[in-house]
Amino acid sequence: MMELSYFLDQYYQATRVPLSFFCGKELVEKSALSLQDFNLPLILMNSLPDKLPPVWYSFTPEYLYFGGITVPEENGILFLGPLLPFECLPRQAELILHRLGRKTSDAPALRTYFSKNMPCDLPTLFSHLKLLNYTLNKKTEPDIVGMPFSWNIPYPVLEELPIELKIQVEPVDPWSENTLISYLRYGRLDAMEKLLNEHFIHTESWDEISLDYMRIYILSANIMASRTSVQVGMDYSLANALASYYLDKILHAKTKSELTYLFYDFFKEYTKRVERIHQLPSRSVAVRQIHQYIQSHLYEKITPALIAESLHMNCSYLCTHFRRETGKTISLYTQECKVKEAERLMEYKELSIVTIAEMLGFSSQSYFGSVFKRVTGKTPKDYREDPLNGAL
Repeated sequence: MMELSYFLDQYYQATRVPLSFFCGKELVEKSALSLQDFNLPLILMNSLPDKLPPVWYSFTPEYLYFGGITVPEENGILFLGPLLPFECLPRQAELILHRLGRKTSDAPALRTYFSKNMPCDLPTLFSHLKLLNYTLNKKTEPDIVGMPFSWNIPYPVLEELPIELKIQVEPVDPWSENTLISYLRYGRLDAMEKLLNEHFIHTESWDEISLDYMRIYILSANIMASRTSVQVGMDYSLANALASYYLDKILHAKTKSELTYLFYDFFKEYTKRVERIHQLPSRSVAVRQIHQYIQSHLYEKITPALIAESLHMNCSYLCTHFRRETGKTISLYTQECKVKEAERLMEYKELSIVTIAEMLGFSSQSYFGSVFKRVTGKTPKDYREDPLNGAL
């Protein structure tokens, strides 16, 4: 291990990227640092799945970035990090220390540790992983796999965060916040934009909190939006790249106006991409226009004739074209979209099934029930009672 130890130290001196070496989950060597690293490499490594791909990366909710490569000749794993994209904020340090079960009085030491390391965003981390994989394994263009992360601390941590806000403020009401995530989850871009404009962008409660607390709230919203997008089918790497992009913007924002715009922008961007997941696989402009019309009129009566009139097109041609492109009739697709919206509304327990049926323009509860079962395979009652449905 003497040559490896030398390599780890020299790499750190040249790049300020800390390296550690593991055999399995056992830490056997790391860069010689004069600063306390709070056992972060060991804890982060042991919070990952047991089986790791040859080259991988991950990050924590506090935006600690790290990655690793398997080194067969040394029979172990080279671990890079942890690193932060930018300066470690006081609140960020306190959150990390809470995860580690340490006191907030250690925050200055933790911030000093990160200040001595190189700031590192995701593309830079990938560059280091590729370089090290080539240096140690003589392999190029690795498939860098994103790994899920969940803190696994081998000792008890505090029940509550050791941080008290001087002003207790809810930037938005819970109903609007839940609805925001619900619109994202179902790709309701039109409804998302309306909700952002009406309830979030012009809310006066932003005035009651400091710039720092507003930044923390929006950082949390960004990672929540990223995770929700992954849960409904967005590619993990894409969601992570979006989260990293907006993290940069949020941390560099100097005013509340900038933060407000970023909040609006990233929720729109995530929702737009989730909407594409739910869209029909067709490049036809007419099909996209029909899809958009249906999504914008879910709470109204929708017929092929009304759609054709709105698009200034012949109804017969539109129906034939849609069926040829999608394999479905417009009426069937409309029912599927309304049922998808019904699934979203069922997350709100205060809305009865009768109310949901009426809201979505079904002529009766029994008709709604028959359409819902045909589309989902379950009755509305069974769907709502299934704990796996609607759970984020």
